[in-house]
Amino acid sequence: MKMFGTIGPSLIAITSLLIALPAAHATPIITVDLGVSSQNFTLVGQGTDNPYGTYINLQGACTSGSTTTSCLLSGDFTGTTSGFTGGTYDLITTYPNGDPLTSISMDPLGGPNQNYFNANPPAAGTTMYLDLTENGGANYDIPIFTNGSYDAQLYFNSINPTCGGTPLGNAPCNQIDVGQVYGATYSGPVTGSVNFAEPASTVTPEPNSFLLFGTALLSLGGFVGYKRS
Repeated sequence: MKMFGTIGPSLIAITSLLIALPAAHATPIITVDLGVSSQNFTLVGQGTDNPYGTYINLQGACTSGSTTTSCLLSGDFTGTTSGFTGGTYDLITTYPNGDPLTSISMDPLGGPNQNYFNANPPAAGTTMYLDLTENGGANYDIPIFTNGSYDAQLYFNSINPTCGGTPLGNAPCNQIDVGQVYGATYSGPVTGSVNFAEPASTVTPEPNSFLLFGTALLSLGGFVGYKRS
């Protein structure tokens, strides 16, 4: 599977996880829209494959434990399906320490798709879950990436991203330019949407169970790798 994303000076798709759901789903597909995240989604330039842009993708606020790192991206969600009309979300990505998500631009500098990226396969042990809590209702634990494969479709749009880290010199603050410079960053809050199969049942995690960094949850940005076709 691949993940694609664009990042630009205005509202744009930062990550477009073009991940197909299984072809024959017996259950309905639900779509929820993710509101502006409380945390930033950050691309960290690696500059290792010029003229292509290479990145580590940091999806939210990340904390490292003894063996794994977990990243949290959270906010409000809305939808039109009963039981998923509104509430809060926590997108939690966990990956082994030293194996973050990485990506590479689809095209080299100057190409028409220079500001899109392809994801490399996440490292073994990486997971991603979306915890949805309906206002006054149930809690759902939606798998996004588990057991080495994607279980849902996930898209992001960046909101007024800014550049930081290593200076870009005379280059503009664009995704492709950040990917040319080791340590440069492209960061900002995101909105998005998720398509997933209707859960078979609800779950009610123990308090703080999704805040136990270093356990079974994976990160998505600086987190997943991207690869040229």
